[in-house]
Amino acid sequence: MKLRLITRSLSLAAVSVLLTTLLAPNAALAAGPTATALPTISGTLSVGQTLNATSGTWDPALTNAPSYQWYRCVSQNVATCSQISGATTSSYLLTNTDGANYLQVQVTALNAGGGTTVTSAFTGRVATQATTTTSPVISGSILVGSTLSLSSGTWSGVTVPAFVYKWQSCTTADATACTDIPSATANTFVITSSQVGRFIRGAVSVVATADNLAGISYSSLTAQISSDPILLTTPTISGFLALDEVLTASAGTYAAFPAATFTYQWQSCSSKEVTSCAPIASETNTTYSIKEADIGKYFRFMVTALNNLGGKVSPSAITTVALRTSIPANTGLPVLAGAAVDRQTLVASTGTWSGIPTGTITYQWQKCADAAATNCADIAGKTTNSYALVFDDVAKFFRAKVTSTNRIGATSVFTGASAAVTPATVLDRDPYAIGFVQVGQKWDATDGNWRGAINPTYGYQWQRCVSIDKTTCVDIPNATAISYTLTNAEIGFFLRLKNWVIGQSLPAYSDIVPVKVTAAPKTLVQTPALNPKPEVTAAPVAKKITITCIKGKLTKKVTAVSPKCPTGYKKK
Repeated sequence: MKLRLITRSLSLAAVSVLLTTLLAPNAALAAGPTATALPTISGTLSVGQTLNATSGTWDPALTNAPSYQWYRCVSQNVATCSQISGATTSSYLLTNTDGANYLQVQVTALNAGGGTTVTSAFTGRVATQATTTTSPVISGSILVGSTLSLSSGTWSGVTVPAFVYKWQSCTTADATACTDIPSATANTFVITSSQVGRFIRGAVSVVATADNLAGISYSSLTAQISSDPILLTTPTISGFLALDEVLTASAGTYAAFPAATFTYQWQSCSSKEVTSCAPIASETNTTYSIKEADIGKYFRFMVTALNNLGGKVSPSAITTVALRTSIPANTGLPVLAGAAVDRQTLVASTGTWSGIPTGTITYQWQKCADAAATNCADIAGKTTNSYALVFDDVAKFFRAKVTSTNRIGATSVFTGASAAVTPATVLDRDPYAIGFVQVGQKWDATDGNWRGAINPTYGYQWQRCVSIDKTTCVDIPNATAISYTLTNAEIGFFLRLKNWVIGQSLPAYSDIVPVKVTAAPKTLVQTPALNPKPEVTAAPVAKKITITCIKGKLTKKVTAVSPKCPTGYKKK
């Protein structure tokens, strides 16, 4: 028995060598190699997959490659195994014949002492590929509302199949144009309007198990789904209900196969009741122009859809009443919102209006010289409902002209005027100047302080004044730097500084220097004399300064060489 098992997978030459060795007279039996570990099989047990066998391990180690033979077994019993013809390498590709069977591999190792054959353990059961022998079939009437049934078909490679169904809608007779119908997963399907004009296909899948692989099969496509016209969306009317306006109707949408043809009819109604509607002679297009006789009437649009299976008449909703046209009239004045401050934005409302058709609103901003808006002019390009104020607008007034225009005419009204625009900056400290009131002396300006100024750049203008009354001050030509050197032109005048943040503030002024400008002191020249007189030098002129003193809300200025505030006042 052992000899039979050893020789069943050996080649003829190997058997001859082995028998010669075993049967030689007076020869000592030589031992073949001993397997210390059996061969093993790895890989996925599914038709179409490749299995790989190891040779096992041997003692002594093999010097020659072993031989292989694969067996197919009905069960995990060696008596049910049969040799697979040609399967004599270490790898094996599973075929449909192997489905539902088990595999073994025998490995034979030879050396000078003889040969030994060992067998691997059985594999598990090979999973079969589920395939159809008869495709699924769709039965039933291909009309909207009908129920279609899908057979499962017949299958091989699966003992107890579990089926999954799927219905598909196809835009053409080409199967590549098919997509799944959501939630259609039973073996029956009720045709809806969504499938009108399309083709239907069924898909049946077999669920994969331990014994079989998954499989899928498709039915043939049905003919196109036929239907008389089915209304999907209702006809509508758009347009303004007024004299000489044009109404436009849409036919709505329909599902129909063969495709439907359409006819139209406008109706005039004396009320919102459908029983008051009657056809308007010859008005069979999708547009209608409202006439004088239609004033006070309502309208309805009728659509008839037809194909060889039937027809469908669908009405639109009844419109509101048709009105007589009128020029826009203002029923509520527009108003301004926003602060009249540099860098802020004024916004004009539309006001309220009547007029048929409804007018289109436009805007024009105006700049005015006074709050009464008696001298206003349009601002070029400012035609939106808002206007951003800039520094150049300071001390000006603004209003918006609002115009409503329809095809009958246009009407304009104005908002009230804004307050005078004020700067965004606030003066916290006046500018001041320091110097001596003599010709040739240099005066230096210290800028005022403006809260809210952004990256300020300052402007300067020096002034000469006839008196300490500020109304007597005039600009000194070309005296626009931060410093100024007094000239003979200022002799007998008082001095003042005008200072501002360029593009951000109004001018601020220093106090008027309360001492008149005097000539520069003369230089005395000594000449020889018989009776020289004592040398005379000019006495220095003491500089007076002015301080500001406060007491509660009271303010008082004090000018002196060393000024002091009166009792009860504090220096500011």
